[in-house]
Amino acid sequence: MLEDRLQLEAQFEDFLLLEKGMSQNSAQSYCTDVKLFLEFLDHRHFSLTNFSEDNVRDYLEERSSQGIASHSVQRYMSALSAYVAFLRADDRRTDNPMMAIDRPKGARHLPKVMSEEAVNLFLEAPDLSTYVGMRDKAMFELLYACGLRVSELCNLKFEDLHLQDCYIIIRGKGDKQRLIPINDEAVYWIRRYVQERRFEKDSTNLSQYVFLSTKTTVGAPLTRIAFWYRVKSYARQIGLEKEPSPHTFRHAFATHLLNHDADLRSLQELLGHASLSTTQIYTHVALARMHEVYDKAHPHA
Repeated sequence: MLEDRLQLEAQFEDFLLLEKGMSQNSAQSYCTDVKLFLEFLDHRHFSLTNFSEDNVRDYLEERSSQGIASHSVQRYMSALSAYVAFLRADDRRTDNPMMAIDRPKGARHLPKVMSEEAVNLFLEAPDLSTYVGMRDKAMFELLYACGLRVSELCNLKFEDLHLQDCYIIIRGKGDKQRLIPINDEAVYWIRRYVQERRFEKDSTNLSQYVFLSTKTTVGAPLTRIAFWYRVKSYARQIGLEKEPSPHTFRHAFATHLLNHDADLRSLQELLGHASLSTTQIYTHVALARMHEVYDKAHPHA
């Protein structure tokens, strides 16, 4: 019944937010996927709580037959596993129908990387005579200097900013902390933004956030979506055919460091990757440099 389904969906969302401590965005994504599964069960008159392993397999096969990519199927499985965990925690079932279902091996997509020249065009694009331009300049310099995730950049607080000693402390995924050095260029532009323009949006200097929105809420941080629009705007301004995303700067940071002889272990720490295998995806873009070193070093090259 629709009423039962809606009640389960609401209880599942509460479980994700309160018991699992998920972010609002992640919880909503899981809820959307589980909603589709519950609709599948409901339309076929299967139990919404005591469904079988075969029910799950039929659902995943149906989704796959619709041309869904393997990484999307993996996401569905993660959401369904969370839903089963919710049912078990609520004593609605004791078994786990997800246990014997293998996850598809998804193809690993290589990141798109901007050239150093393209990054420099972005760094030079903001209009420094305006608040927005000065803020964006400081944000781009810091983003490229430290390889931050966009959420880490937008939520940066003064307590984590140590300009005197040229480093920042980032609380990333899983609330894990990492220390990242800042180069002199980024330090210079952050100081200029804070000293010359930031007071326009926080005259009382009470906001804990470094980079502030131009919206009416005083002292509110710039949102991830707003920064994404800023990146798209500058991409059009400098004439890039393909508009990058804020995450493209993180890829550029990693790739350019490898191109200039950084080692993978250090890069892993800077990016905050839990596994070195995640960092190794960036090595493909350094292949040209590896060939160059090989050609110079090998006696038969």
